[in-house]
Amino acid sequence: MKQVLLELLRLKKRSLIAIALLLISNVALYALVSGYQESALRVAHTKWSNLRSRVAAADRSDVNVVYRQGKIDLEKIRSMIPLKRQFPSVLGDILEAAASSGVATGSITYKPQVLKDENLLAYAVTMSTTGSYAAVKSLLADLQKNQKLVVVDGISLVNSDPYAENVSMELRLTVYLREGA
Repeated sequence: MKQVLLELLRLKKRSLIAIALLLISNVALYALVSGYQESALRVAHTKWSNLRSRVAAADRSDVNVVYRQGKIDLEKIRSMIPLKRQFPSVLGDILEAAASSGVATGSITYKPQVLKDENLLAYAVTMSTTGSYAAVKSLLADLQKNQKLVVVDGISLVNSDPYAENVSMELRLTVYLREGA
């Protein structure tokens, strides 16, 4: 029996060494995971739970901070609203954005509406443009970056020729203005 085992060991020496190395590395990795990583994971989970509970407590107790931040945000929005006399300038910025985007502008109509509760004037602007799809997309991106309070209410795209890249767009905007000097 001993002779058979020695012969087996001699013939399968490389395979047995590989199996032994795999077994040792498996035991070492298990010890690493169970010893080091579990404790690190437990510590990280405890920190995360503590942070969540502190944030939840801060949300409940700091109503004044939330109120002050809300007032600051409202002031930022109010500063974005130009005065009524600046409407030609705002409209000029919109037309300049259209020209720099490479679209041709057609008819432009606007209708003022007074918002008495907010002491604001809202101009509903309808503008027709034509150009390539990329140019129209560029115009919309430029309007989105506008520092004034200009809201895109809707767009309507029409392509009458499926073989041409030209599209016609009807753009509906609302420009908000402050009453005042």
